[in-house]
This record gives sequence, structure tokens and C-alpha cells, in this order.
Amino acid sequence: MNKGYIINLLLIVFIIQTSCRSSKELTMFSDLKDDMTLHEIPGKAPEYRIKPFDNLYLSVLTLDKEVNQLFNPGLSVGGGYGSGTQQMFGDRTSQYINGYMVDKEGNITLPVIGKVEVAGLNLAEAQARIKENAEDYLKDPNVSVKVLNFKVNIMGEVRNPGLYYNYEGSLNIVDAISMANGITEFANLSNVLVIRHNENETQTYNINFQDKSVYYSDVFFLQPNDIVYIQPSKYKRTRENSNFYSLFLSTISTLIVAATIFLK
Repeated sequence: MNKGYIINLLLIVFIIQTSCRSSKELTMFSDLKDDMTLHEIPGKAPEYRIKPFDNLYLSVLTLDKEVNQLFNPGLSVGGGYGSGTQQMFGDRTSQYINGYMVDKEGNITLPVIGKVEVAGLNLAEAQARIKENAEDYLKDPNVSVKVLNFKVNIMGEVRNPGLYYNYEGSLNIVDAISMANGITEFANLSNVLVIRHNENETQTYNINFQDKSVYYSDVFFLQPNDIVYIQPSKYKRTRENSNFYSLFLSTISTLIVAATIFLK
């Protein structure tokens, strides 16, 4: 049999082997079956507690349009949110400048109302406290509070890695990966790394997305500044090297064929 033919055959087999990956390796929650009921998981999302140096969006609305303009410069003349709000909070720099920063003592300073301590409160408690203080000066105020600096870093084998912001009060890891447009074909779902920075320490967690254990994880619900790293599988390195190996084997095959012709 022609040696060049054998080399080419081996090359084809090699490429096929290095190009194949089982669908099971890329399937999340593969142990979940039809009509399966998971009791009390993932559980209730933890309530975020406001911390010093958090940046807050705050809205205080009353029946008085002039008062509304004082607390909400982004309001249109007619009383609705318009382009002014977009300009004031439409990008990260504007949010940083126009948000209410919690000082190191845990207070925010509001027009007319003055200082209000909010550190240690969840969003509902903060709204209630600000409303209580505002009622000393305003009639029937309606208060809304959101955290502007709740961000997570999604890295590694996702289609759009980067920083993602959450304004809903809680964020789970499945939704966070969806925000990054999902995983790539090189993702190692059995060993997803989450890095969490607490006040005095950094903790790491490993999650297996291939089964339902992810729902039991302490980091199923993410916290601000968490890092989620989707590690690459061994298949990625093999795939990256396959072009080199293909070129190398193709060159060897060509040289063998040329040598065979020359030596005849």
C-alpha cells in the first residue's frame, strides 16, 4: 500500500478524533429527568445588605412637581422619566457621578432630608427608612432604591466575557452566564470556578454544571464583585494544536510521496 496514502489516512483519522466531543460534556443538568421535582432548591435568594461605599440610585416622588425635580433631576417637565434620566444614569460614569454614595459611616446625604443611615439594610428596609425621614418634610413621598454597583465578572469560555451589572437585587449564576451569551464549545462545565471576595478573605468554589448539584451550591446566587471563570476543557488545547499537527503530517506525507517518486 502507498505510504503516502497511509499517512493521509492517519491524518484524516486524527482530525476526526480531535474534532469530536460528546454532547454530554456540553449539556447542563444532564441528570435532570422528565417530571422530576426538586424540593426547596435553589431556595430563596439572599437579600443584599447595603454596605459603605455602595452607589445607590434613589427616587423620591411626591405630588409636588418642584419637589420631584429637586430629588429627581432626570424627570421631564411633565413629571415622567425621559432623556434626562438616560443622560444621568445611562452609562457607568454617569451612574457613579449621579448616584448616592454611601459614606464610610454608612450614611447617604439627601437634599432637604439630610443624612440617612442605610448601611446594613436591605433595599426594602432602606426605602422604608428614607420614606420615614422624608415624611418629616414631604407629603406622601414614594421612595425607590436600587444598587448601581452590583457587578459580576464573567470570564473564560463564554461567548462575551466581561463585567455585567445587575439592578434586580439578586442574580443567580445561570442567569449571569446567560448574560454573557452562554458557553463556548470549549467550556469545561464540570469545573466552573467562582471567586468571592469578602471583607477579610477570598473564597473559591468549584461548581459542576453537568448535574443538579449547582442548585445546592453556596454561590448559586452571586454577590457583587464575584468572579465566575468557565475553565477551558482539555479539548481546547487539542483543537488548537490540531492545525499544527495537520500541517506537520501533511508535510511528512508530501515528503514521503516525493521521496518515493524520486527513488523509483
